Amino acid sequence: MDAPPTLDGTLEALWKTAPASRFDTDTHGDGGGPATTVQALWTKDALYMAWQLEGAGLNVDTTRPTDVEREGLYKEDCVELFLAPKPDQRGHYYEIELGPFGHYFDLDVDKDKKTSDIKWSSGVVLATTRDPAAHRVVIEAKIPAAEIASALRAGARLPLGLFRMEGKAPRKYLAWSPARTDKPNFHLPAAFGTLVLE
Repeated sequence: MDAPPTLDGTLEALWKTAPASRFDTDTHGDGGGPATTVQALWTKDALYMAWQLEGAGLNVDTTRPTDVEREGLYKEDCVELFLAPKPDQRGHYYEIELGPFGHYFDLDVDKDKKTSDIKWSSGVVLATTRDPAAHRVVIEAKIPAAEIASALRAGARLPLGLFRMEGKAPRKYLAWSPARTDKPNFHLPAAFGTLVLE
């Protein structure tokens, strides 16, 4: 894009130009979970993601601040983006967790070196809207981190994992590209799909 979308959680017309991926599958690959629709747009400076959540229960501790990282966010309702900016190093990826009220947490994961760095910052900017009666949420995110922005160019094919955690009991672990594991495990780069930048 020449000009980025406005981050306000309402999904302006520009988002209609981005292909949408919809999933309701769990980590086993079984469907029937609450549906999630995800879209991506990009400029040379940042990746933009839009999430539309159906069946949202809004199980989040809203007393926690949204202007600082929320460690342990994955224990509540949230979505997760795993992105490897170097396709030949898919075991080195960046994890960004986003909550329906604007909470976030991000880290640098290197499965090959068996390290993770929670000091890494994606610089994420979030806007969310919620419709509790309809159980719907929209999450818009701008991700300007240099490590990700440097990989954004036409024709790039970046390993990508998209996930969602929803509910308390039973807890739902949903995956766009399921690894088909017995126990929920998102950290399996071999199962990531591909983000194709046009």
